[in-house]
Amino acid sequence: MYEDFFDAEYCKRAASRIEKLILKSYSSMVLSEESKKKILDLGTSSIFYASLHKSHFDYIVICGKMFLEGLPCPRTIAGSNLLTGFMGRLTKFLTGIDMMKWGAIPMKRGGAFSRDLLNLCIDIEARLRSNKPVLAFPEMEIASDGKRTSIKTGRAYLGKIRKFGSAVFSPAINVSKEGRKVYIVPISVSYDFVAEDGYFSKLANADKMKKSENFIAAVAGKLYYAFLEAHFFYNMYRIGRGNIYIEIGDPILVEPNSSKKELAQRAQQEAARCSRITMPALVSYALSRGATSRDELQKSVKRYASILKDGKANFHPVLGLNESIDLVLKDLAEQKIISILNGISVKKPEIISYYANTITHHLDQT
Repeated sequence: MYEDFFDAEYCKRAASRIEKLILKSYSSMVLSEESKKKILDLGTSSIFYASLHKSHFDYIVICGKMFLEGLPCPRTIAGSNLLTGFMGRLTKFLTGIDMMKWGAIPMKRGGAFSRDLLNLCIDIEARLRSNKPVLAFPEMEIASDGKRTSIKTGRAYLGKIRKFGSAVFSPAINVSKEGRKVYIVPISVSYDFVAEDGYFSKLANADKMKKSENFIAAVAGKLYYAFLEAHFFYNMYRIGRGNIYIEIGDPILVEPNSSKKELAQRAQQEAARCSRITMPALVSYALSRGATSRDELQKSVKRYASILKDGKANFHPVLGLNESIDLVLKDLAEQKIISILNGISVKKPEIISYYANTITHHLDQT
């Protein structure tokens, strides 16, 4: 089992400082009383939090807010690329966060069917058995280039919600067989604007370069990827905007005879269902479907909003739709993602597509 470096005193000092840093960029981190009650009512800390993954902020936003609110603060499964070696030291230097003291459990990327995953599951099981909650980001996709199959974990650069890998749910089943109450708690963290949205297309290109059969191209890809990650961490508290919403779905009691695949599917569906639909995402969806004028945009957004309301989606705009649309257009224009000088023209379609993709599971079926 990986050594547990979790330091509650460190978290107590760091949580409020991290919140202040994040709020230099974002307006607020929202966790409703209803969501808090869902966790407190479980009456146990043997909790496997399964979250959608949109940003590097996810780690510190979830854990920081839970710590500040007095909720069971989880050990977090995090990519070892951010915890060890040069990148680990650089991340700690640029963010001021010691992720190991924050309770990080290192995971090797791409180790989905390896011995590393087995060891990780053994570690998760031991922590759940010790009444220590665990936070994971199980989103994954399987891709093939015709020659080999690869498994992608981590953030989805295209914004779509991906299936949850099932292996990491096995420990919860094993612990439940011992008579302990274990819960899967689906989580979604939604952002009005994801801090690293401008990096995603570049990170995707760097990721492709890393996998090149050409040695020089692969090395260049690794260096480029490391540079982009370092550049983001240097700027991370300055490039977000709007609000961050932490949403807790309906907890799932793990039965001893549960299927790990069914648990993964239920957790993924519940996390997707409870995910907050932000106005920037809705406006982006309308723009991606061809709206080119303010009138067209308003009609489209109103139609989609009606569909979301009928479908009981988690969509609760604070302002009126027209006022909200105007604010989003202003923000998108300031970020040079669109131009609103003569009608509406999209300057960075990959970013508009990213935000549109985060809500396609609610609207593409209609």
